[in-house]
Amino acid sequence: MKKIFLLIHLCLVFSALNAQKKQDVYFLKTNGKEVGTKDSADFVRVILEPDSGETNFVMQEYHINGKRKAVGKISAFWPRLVYEGVVMRFDTLGKRKEIATYEKGVPIGMSYQYFSNGKLHKQIEYLPLSTLLAMEIATLNSNSKLIYLADSLGAVQVKDGNGYVKTIEIIGKGEQTEEGGYTDGVKHGIWKGSGTAFGTSFVETYEKGKLISGESTKEGVKYSYTNLGQPPSFKGGVNKFYEYVSYAVRYPSDAVRERVGGTVVLEFTIEKDGRTSEVDVKKSVFPSLDDEAKRVVKFSPKWIPGTMRGVPVRVKYTIPIKFSPSR
Repeated sequence: MKKIFLLIHLCLVFSALNAQKKQDVYFLKTNGKEVGTKDSADFVRVILEPDSGETNFVMQEYHINGKRKAVGKISAFWPRLVYEGVVMRFDTLGKRKEIATYEKGVPIGMSYQYFSNGKLHKQIEYLPLSTLLAMEIATLNSNSKLIYLADSLGAVQVKDGNGYVKTIEIIGKGEQTEEGGYTDGVKHGIWKGSGTAFGTSFVETYEKGKLISGESTKEGVKYSYTNLGQPPSFKGGVNKFYEYVSYAVRYPSDAVRERVGGTVVLEFTIEKDGRTSEVDVKKSVFPSLDDEAKRVVKFSPKWIPGTMRGVPVRVKYTIPIKFSPSR
């Protein structure tokens, strides 16, 4: 009898061990940078291997106080998370903050955002690709429609996609105000905004969600635009940048001797005047190759700076540089 009991006990232990999923734990800062210890992290991410018969990983995130931050499934986690299905997010108190649905990392269908008191703050409908193409995606301000918007006291500003919105957003030590109307879930008519956060004011005209024209004023200078934001670019395109890299790179002698190669991933800032600065290695290959990649980017010709509402802004940019020892 004892032998039978012992055998059953061992089988249960073996089954329990097999049931435990393999998991990877990451300690991360708010900007996504990985750090070595929990004490220096802003939150913790746990990636669990897929369930039996599943292809998607289970993702769980926790605030540093132990409260849930996010839970859902992903099909990939490098170089970025690719969400699949329903994802729930929570505030630092563990209160529900958002419920959204994704397909291949792209939000689809209805998304719901909540105040910490549990009241619904915002309902957004993300449009499927076929609908976007039919509506000329390139001219749209967004791929979504605002269905519902209310403040924390329950005062409704937008209902069934229609209404007038006035928002005040605290950014750093300043604030930014914005107001205008929604029709059928998209911006329509004249929109205005101003504030101390960026030191700018603007007036924009929309037609059924399409930005027709805009004008910003910053320090007395006016900027006209037809795109809310424009990412930085290299004159002539990214291929021209890599032509410059190919010409400028000097393969380090120790890397040649060791026949070391690989792809260094760099993050850097493109300043308002197009200069590159704050060059940092995000993925290292070999010390001298890392340094050479940094040197080449640091002395790069000026880029065309990114803009926000027509005004030049500093933008973080990431780019890979490949080294081959056969050079």
